[in-house]
Amino acid sequence: MEPKHFDLDEELGCKISNVKLSEKSRLKDEEKPIKDDESRAAQAKLDLEVEREWKQLHDAGSGKIEIANTAWAKAVCKGLTINHMNMRCAETGRLMWQSDQWGEDIYRVEQKARLPVDILKCSAVSREINFSSAEEIKQFRLEQRVFLQGCCIEEWIFNFGYVIPGSTNSWQQTIESAGPENMLDPEMMSGKLTIETAFYDGQLPIAKTVYRIYYV
Repeated sequence: MEPKHFDLDEELGCKISNVKLSEKSRLKDEEKPIKDDESRAAQAKLDLEVEREWKQLHDAGSGKIEIANTAWAKAVCKGLTINHMNMRCAETGRLMWQSDQWGEDIYRVEQKARLPVDILKCSAVSREINFSSAEEIKQFRLEQRVFLQGCCIEEWIFNFGYVIPGSTNSWQQTIESAGPENMLDPEMMSGKLTIETAFYDGQLPIAKTVYRIYYV
């Protein structure tokens, strides 16, 4: 029997579709190629979304400061107040930093925070935020992105849940360190590190703030 030869079009067809199943195999496993195609298409879509989001993070520079352009978001921001915040070593409970100076301009201009260098030695940091809200927020959550010299190097997501209108709440979160072997030089990071905090009600954007971090 002579070996079967393929012309150029057939070779290209094989390369594109990989291996063509025989008619018998297609009848036997007719659902498998469909499922495989769907899986590949879903994975390709996910890869594109991840690549697009990562590009947006890198293009964001040091983060964005804004209030979502809706009457509802503006009303939430007007009634959302951070009363105070503190950070402690999660292991010892030692107070590392605290602030009760949160002005109304956090949604308009970049803020500054001066943190002690020793906070970088903590394996984990416990952060407590005390805030008040005049408006109801059904699924309050935060997305924080850390930028160094314009590139996003880390992302944190925190979920609080339901916020009662007219309430004052205490929200405690734990942030784990990347480890001493992955820690950058604080002198190199100081003044070049920014943290963008995005406030959401579920998937509905409320506002974004940016803090520039200095280590002292």
